[in-house]
Amino acid sequence: MLTTTYVSQFVHSVIKKVWLEDISKDYEKLYLLKEDSLKNAFYSHLRRRLGDDFLEENNIRIFTEYYIGNQKADLSVVEIDPNMAKGKHLKECITKVISIVEMKHKDENASESHFDNDVLKVLSYINTAMPNTMHYVAFIREKYFYADEVTNWVTSEQALEARGSLTEMYSYGDVKSGSMVWGVIEH
Repeated sequence: MLTTTYVSQFVHSVIKKVWLEDISKDYEKLYLLKEDSLKNAFYSHLRRRLGDDFLEENNIRIFTEYYIGNQKADLSVVEIDPNMAKGKHLKECITKVISIVEMKHKDENASESHFDNDVLKVLSYINTAMPNTMHYVAFIREKYFYADEVTNWVTSEQALEARGSLTEMYSYGDVKSGSMVWGVIEH
């Protein structure tokens, strides 16, 4: 079993790679209709890239719709204690939340509030004492902008609040090229 720090860093690097390489390709090839297909694709690519051997050797699992308090996270990477699983619900065997990913896939007519609310949701996770958990927002916005009009979904104040535990993964349409732009910002 690898160290917790190594596992977290490896998962972090794979999540970014899934966004930039796999999800962007799925989008290009018209596999992503809405948010649910985005979540399903993200889960599939993340599990494939991490590999079942890595997941099992390190007691890591990937869950969608995982409850944190009274809110559901779109995707979570967790550590479990398989010895606790006998006679218990799997949710009671989770010993650590490694990563939380909130996702949005909206068209050009969607309100900005959908994205802003997910940022606030992730900030609430950060503020509920989940130490050493990496948090992500993964947003596809099918709206076209000029590059100089684009701003982060996470404000400077929110980035300070996140204290290095929030990564913003984004995609939007670029007016000049006519194609989607894919990027990652670590806050």
